[in-house]
Amino acid sequence: MVLVVRSDIPMGKGKTASQCAHAAVECYRQAVDNKKYQQLYETWLLQGQPKIVLRVADEEHLMSLARNARNAGLIIAIIKDAGRTQLVPGTVSALGIGPGPKEIIDELTNNLRLL
Repeated sequence: MVLVVRSDIPMGKGKTASQCAHAAVECYRQAVDNKKYQQLYETWLLQGQPKIVLRVADEEHLMSLARNARNAGLIIAIIKDAGRTQLVPGTVSALGIGPGPKEIIDELTNNLRLL
């Protein structure tokens, strides 16, 4: 699983962690709820549920990555903030991708930097 965070919006460390957690939980929920992803989900569990946190420059890049991941057949979760603390309501803050085949996820994200 890869969690992608926008680097152009001001978020504290705790807020960033919270947005990543939202993305991870939503990706997990989709994996569990859809039999299509059952084998990927079980493999991911056995591997220790790996997660890598990366960054993108802005919302445009995040949404482009989300489209590409969806077109590749991957689970995605676009996180929009509720606006209760640091961000304006509806701000797209993070993206979850996976669990899924490492090769496909890496092909889509290998140009991104770690957060």
